[in-house]
Parts: sequence; C-alpha cells; structure tokens
Amino acid sequence: MELRAMSNREVAKRVYDYLIRISKLKEEISKKLNNYEKINEDYVRSEYKSLKQSIKEDAHYMSLSRNDIEDDSVLQNQFKWVIQEASAFGFTSAVNSKIDFNFWNSLEEVTYKLTKFTPMEEWKKLSEES
Repeated sequence: MELRAMSNREVAKRVYDYLIRISKLKEEISKKLNNYEKINEDYVRSEYKSLKQSIKEDAHYMSLSRNDIEDDSVLQNQFKWVIQEASAFGFTSAVNSKIDFNFWNSLEEVTYKLTKFTPMEEWKKLSEES
C-alpha cells in the first residue's frame, strides 16, 4: 500500500512493527555474541536484508513525495524524518558480513533513529488508536 494512502494508525503500526522485528533480531544476535546458543545465521541475514530493503524503500518514497504532502499527519511529522535517518545512518554492516558487535550496533542505530523523537511506547499507542 502506498504510504500516502495510509492512516496515521497504519503508519505508526508500520514503524512499531519495524521496531519489534529489529528488537527480535538484536536478541538473536545477542545470543551469539554472549555465547548463549547457536543461532540461525541465514535467518538473521535474511531478516536484516528484508528490514534494510523495506526501510530504504519507505525512505525513498518519502524523499520523492516531499513536496506532495503538506499536512499534520503522523506520516509527515513523525515518520518522514526518522525513516530517512534510519535508512541513511543505520544498516551499516553488509548483509553478508560477520555477525558481530558491529552488525548488532548497526541495528541499534536504526532503533535509535526510529525512536529519536517518538519512543517505542508512543508508536505502539499510536498504532492502537482508532
């Protein structure tokens, strides 16, 4: 669905879902980094690649539509800037790189950018509003 056609709730749900997926991925990576258990590295890389691509596409869409949308929506005021920053400054590890602290840290940077102005709990609350 085109971002412009989404409701405020749907936009917030999209970001909240990204944050949940990133959190789960960071937990998996932490297991490996702390030597708790072996992880499915193919799954980690696949999910990383999927998140990276989705956020990149959202950021690209927002940069193309920057002059088309002028309103007070969540899309314009909360989503636009954080998604572009997350895409630009996060995901710094290559998809096929070693799963190490730098890999985990690149996801932490995405989390920081997505929650820079709106905490995760607020994204959740916005996603549940009707």
